[in-house]
Amino acid sequence: MSDWSYEGKLQLTRVSDQQHLEFLHVKDPTVRVLKLLRGEVDMLQSNLSPELVNYLRKKPGFKVLQAKGSNFTYLGFNMEDAQVGQHHVRKAIAYAIDRDAIIKYIWGGAAHPANALLPPEHWAGNSQLSSYQHDPGTARQLLKKAGFSTDNPLKITYKTSSDPFRIRLATIIQSQLAEVGIEVKIRSYDWGSFYGDIKAGRFQLYSLSWVGIKSPDIFKYIFHSSMIPPNGANRGRYISPVADQLIDAANAATDPAEQAQKYQQLQAHVLEELPYIPLWYEDHIFIAKANIIGYTLASDGNYDGLINTTKE
Repeated sequence: MSDWSYEGKLQLTRVSDQQHLEFLHVKDPTVRVLKLLRGEVDMLQSNLSPELVNYLRKKPGFKVLQAKGSNFTYLGFNMEDAQVGQHHVRKAIAYAIDRDAIIKYIWGGAAHPANALLPPEHWAGNSQLSSYQHDPGTARQLLKKAGFSTDNPLKITYKTSSDPFRIRLATIIQSQLAEVGIEVKIRSYDWGSFYGDIKAGRFQLYSLSWVGIKSPDIFKYIFHSSMIPPNGANRGRYISPVADQLIDAANAATDPAEQAQKYQQLQAHVLEELPYIPLWYEDHIFIAKANIIGYTLASDGNYDGLINTTKE
């Protein structure tokens, strides 16, 4: 590391050739694009709306790379809440969401459906999971079983960040849930306030992404009953003896095949109980000036591609 004198700017020196690299933290995606167009930065990676990506695809002098990603986006529930803590309610919400339509029309195909935290091609992934397909009729039946109706609608609050694209995704999910009789209030906050609420359990429903997951050890951190904050990231206060047993057994196993089997069983169990609703894995997008060559995208979004990147 060459310099990290203040937050939002990091300077590195590449060991192989002493090339200097500078990372800038620019929160607003439109401002990031403007900096690229003005020549103030050379490259951008991910966290741009499809509209901005498509705009840059058409601009001469720039290149756009896209690759399948493993960053996992989900809806999380407060399992202690009187409403979304009900299994029927969570399943109703899962059936009410049309993920395929969101991926096609909002993401522009730059994502693919997820059924679990780990993608199916991961060594501990489960390729046999069946997703919750869009089924408004089943959603309404489940809501009825949970005691909700037109005269007594389910009303929930959905928290998200203040990022414009995330708010748009929230409004689309709000509209889809409204079609089955669920009234959703969206509350958006700056990142610090939003993330603070999630860690403290001050939510009914929220959306977030897990980024850069490589090891299934993350399951204990997220789903084990001993990992409720501040001990870990079980933010929804999910307590399941079955999940705990499978996590403990996987961690104790020394045979990789046995470990994989336990993690696959765990993912099936979590998909049935739905402390999370899996949404999608977001593709990675790399946009740069045409004179930036040699960069490759990784599925977890790391920046290892900079090792071989040069500027003509």
